[in-house]
Amino acid sequence: MPDMDYGAHRRRSNTAQRLERMKKEKRKQVKVTHISWRTTPGHFNPDDDHDDMFEKKPIPLPTKTSLHKAASSLLAQQLQTSTGIMSNPFLDYAKYDGKAQIVVPTKKIDIFLTMALPKDRGFPMHVVVVVNAKVHELIGLICWQYTNEGREPALKDNASMYSLHIAEDDGEVDMDFPSLDNREPVSKFGFSKLALVELEEPSPPMKNSVIITVNVPNRGFHKFQEEDLTKPLRDILTKVLKKRKIKLLPGMNYILEKQKEPGVSVDLDTLLSNLDNFDFCLVREHSTRGEIEEIDFQDSNDMATTFMSPQYKSYIVNLVQRLRINTEVHLGVSGEKVEIDPVASKGTALFFRQKAVTYEADMIAACDLLEEKSNGKSIFRLICFAGHDYRHYDFEADHAVAKEIIQKVNNILNLLLSQVRKTYLASRGKKLKKMHSK
Repeated sequence: MPDMDYGAHRRRSNTAQRLERMKKEKRKQVKVTHISWRTTPGHFNPDDDHDDMFEKKPIPLPTKTSLHKAASSLLAQQLQTSTGIMSNPFLDYAKYDGKAQIVVPTKKIDIFLTMALPKDRGFPMHVVVVVNAKVHELIGLICWQYTNEGREPALKDNASMYSLHIAEDDGEVDMDFPSLDNREPVSKFGFSKLALVELEEPSPPMKNSVIITVNVPNRGFHKFQEEDLTKPLRDILTKVLKKRKIKLLPGMNYILEKQKEPGVSVDLDTLLSNLDNFDFCLVREHSTRGEIEEIDFQDSNDMATTFMSPQYKSYIVNLVQRLRINTEVHLGVSGEKVEIDPVASKGTALFFRQKAVTYEADMIAACDLLEEKSNGKSIFRLICFAGHDYRHYDFEADHAVAKEIIQKVNNILNLLLSQVRKTYLASRGKKLKKMHSK
């Protein structure tokens, strides 16, 4: 009955049962290995000696030296081969290498190596440094890369024995300009080509040194220590005249006398080692002590002006502007800062009024005369470093006032010798050199 078959399992067909048997037979066949029987060749004899098929190899006996030699692993061998890198004395500066940096900004600089072999000096070494590194850290990085690349000759183990100088495109080093300040960051300088220069080692001081005193009548004395006793006394006289800024006019000479023997001059070609007394007096030739006069009053005036330059002084000048009318401003100059403060005027609109600005003295690059007009006025330019670029201000004043301001600012710049001043002079000198070469 159909109702009685409800829920019962349906019988498998013959085809399904047959397929199941075939699968089981195949599984059994996999476990069976078929070996083909072949007849034995006639020349084969199982009683023959087949020792030549398994020939014994001689094993060398361990010697005394091999017993003491410890077995080294692959890691130990790699460490031994990398001892040159691990012994790099400048390894501490490797962290400033910018080649592997992704997030930190870097800067690529071509470094000419003045200590390299002559054939390699014309080819710079490419160095990538992080921009927040200092100049002395860049020097250490250069030494580290130089040592890693196996360049010759070997460097000294101290990075402080080297300095960085401005270099031309052909690798020529301009020694007229000072080296980069080791304390400044690399990002402050925009040079793409520099030169690594080895500093000269100071000569070892001599065991014997003398104290030399040169008295200048009515003007004080000079006392200094001299270690090189092979110098003639003439060099001491030249040094005193240079420090005193005494100009030698035609027909005028100076001599040295022993302080305790007035009127007795000392031979200027005498070596210091041959003297027994080092207390002298500066006397003008054919004169007696006390008759030394100022040869050039202008030198003393210039010296006084130089020492008075750092004191604050304010000038009223006109600020020259291209698109606007000239603005009257107070220009205050001192050894600490320069102030540009507009003079209050009721008729000036707020939109055109000049804003007051102040620059630190270290940020002043130059002060030069631009033009002398026939109406008694002069135009001079003040160049300042603002942020990441130079900015200039042009002023108009009377000839005498303009000359005084220029002299005052330049005296301050010569006293400070700031890095901004050095960099600006180096850049300007490089531009002038290129203009003359064209």
